Amino acid sequence: MISFSSKAPMGNRFRGRIMDITLTSAVRNNVLTLQMIGDQQSVIQNRLSTGKKVNSALDDPRNFFQASSLNNRANDLGRRLDGMGLAIKTIEAADKGITALTRIAENMAAVSKQAADSNSAAERATLLAQFNELRTQMINVARDSGFNGTNLLAAQNLTVAFNEDATSTMSVTAVSWVAADPAGVPAGADWGDADLAVGAAAIATSATAVNNAIGSLRTQAAAFGTSLTTVKVREEFTKGMMNTLKGGADGLVLADQNEEAANLLALNTRQQLSQQALSLAAQSEQSILRLFG
Repeated sequence: MISFSSKAPMGNRFRGRIMDITLTSAVRNNVLTLQMIGDQQSVIQNRLSTGKKVNSALDDPRNFFQASSLNNRANDLGRRLDGMGLAIKTIEAADKGITALTRIAENMAAVSKQAADSNSAAERATLLAQFNELRTQMINVARDSGFNGTNLLAAQNLTVAFNEDATSTMSVTAVSWVAADPAGVPAGADWGDADLAVGAAAIATSATAVNNAIGSLRTQAAAFGTSLTTVKVREEFTKGMMNTLKGGADGLVLADQNEEAANLLALNTRQQLSQQALSLAAQSEQSILRLFG
């Protein structure tokens, strides 16, 4: 560029103006090529630094919004995944409670068998106290089998949502074993009656209730086990679906680092060639000056 900077009064009006400069076709083409290469280098360097070929809707509106939709759905499923994890722990807590209740019930069955074999009213009365204490522990265990505010052994049903809009759910029906008769076992009575026949009948009634309770506990454990398996299957499915969604989104916006690096290397080479060509074009103009030398 050439600018007028004369201090003469008549030249003041030209101060700051730029003369029109005419470039040769060869020089102009090389300058334009260098400008285009610089722009492309900037784009590729941005892709390499961010790892994405689509960073905004301006780069590719279709891929950008489609990837956003896929990522949003994956995030929604991620929140459902957290709920499934809590549901699994809730069912597992109830299952551990049933396991403990079953062991207590088996001890109660052993106590009732020992009482049935005894011919001493005093011994039966002592065993009755042990029986009722074990029954109290059944209630306590059932009360302590909750997780995250939900206890499937205390009549607190559980609902698990599997998809992002909660149209796919599963309900786990709770039982109420924290009331007067845990798992259907009433308090024992009259074991130590002076009439041994009356005591034997009362013991038999308690033994039958305990045996029925053990059956109920095993049945309920199987039901909870089925629910637990279902939730775990849906959890694994959701994890796989999230990976699929995120993989699809990444395929729309992520850049191939190897390809972009190769493109940048090729552009650097082209830039060096264009700079050399520009230098040669300028030299051809300078040769004209030598004619006036």
